[in-house]
Amino acid sequence: MRRITVTIDNMGQTTVEASGYTGGTCVKATAPLTQALIGGNPEESTKKPEFYQPDAIGKVLEFEGGR
Repeated sequence: MRRITVTIDNMGQTTVEASGYTGGTCVKATAPLTQALIGGNPEESTKKPEFYQPDAIGKVLEFEGGR
């Protein structure tokens, strides 16, 4: 299951965390929230191991487009 969690602490520090995404799909999914909440690119970004896995959906679309 894909999930995006937004946390705002008492000091106003905002964290956007994506779970269940692989490859760069997490960046695409969180970009609108990041833009709306902090107005651009985050000062700090941590990539989970899933980021470095191939995106299965992209591979399916690539295969279907090759017909």
